[in-house]
Amino acid sequence: MTSSAPSQPARAAYEAFDTNVVVRLLVRDDGDQCRRAEAAWRRALAGGGAWISSVVLVESTWVLRVAYRFDRATTAAALRRLVRTEGVLVEDPEGAEWAIRAFEVGRADFADFMILRAAASANAGPLWTFDEHLAIVPGAQIVPPS
Repeated sequence: MTSSAPSQPARAAYEAFDTNVVVRLLVRDDGDQCRRAEAAWRRALAGGGAWISSVVLVESTWVLRVAYRFDRATTAAALRRLVRTEGVLVEDPEGAEWAIRAFEVGRADFADFMILRAAASANAGPLWTFDEHLAIVPGAQIVPPS
C-alpha cells in the first residue's frame, strides 16, 4: 500500500478583485492603496489573470459617476480599458461591452443597461421599468398605468 501526501487545494485560475481595489486602479487617488492595488493586479495578470464580476463593474461605475463626478465618456473609457486589459476576465464580457456602449451614448444608468442585458441573456422580457431613459431601449418598457 502506498501513501500519498494530502493534495493541496487547486489554485484559482483567476484572482477576483473587489470594487474598492478596481476604483483605486482607475482613479489612482490614494498613494498607498493604489500601490497595493497595482501590485496585486500585476501579480494576478502575471499569474492566472484577474476576474471582474458584473456587480463590481456596476458598483465601480456608480463610484466613478457619483463620488468622482466622471462624465459618461470618461467613465465608459475607464471601463473599456479595464475590461479589455489582457489577462482580465469579466463575468459577462459581451454583456459588459454592450452595456458600456449603450451607457456611453444612452441616458440610462450603466446598471440599468447591465440589467437589461442580463434579462435578454436569460430570454426574459420585456424588462418592466419606471425609468423613462431605459424604456426607450429595445427590450425595456414602462410599466403602464392601471
